[in-house]
Amino acid sequence: MTRVVLRIDFDDEMYIGHGRVRLLELVGELGSITKAAKAMDMSYKRAWYLLEAFGACFGEPLVVRQHGGKGGGSAQLTDLGQEVVTRYRRMEVLARSALEEEIASLERHLATRQKRRRLPAA
Repeated sequence: MTRVVLRIDFDDEMYIGHGRVRLLELVGELGSITKAAKAMDMSYKRAWYLLEAFGACFGEPLVVRQHGGKGGGSAQLTDLGQEVVTRYRRMEVLARSALEEEIASLERHLATRQKRRRLPAA
């Protein structure tokens, strides 16, 4: 299935992309940075670094965490974190809609799976 993957570069260091937004979504859904990191097959340290860097783009945290006790810690999206996810997903829908005709045209020219197997490797 064809999909549009959106990345918005604000400058050389600040951007929004599919992976960062998916990490935010998983934190929101699972209530845990650890669980979100595992779901994305990354370390907690990497996930926390990405969330910190992403929040720095906006000048405020996108995730707040509660340090654990007996049951461990938890994390949740801030209002801004939820807004970033919502707006990004809305932009994906808008981009897909705007590109629908162009995508359909390209899809008509894609090789079938059988044809692709016959093509020599690049």
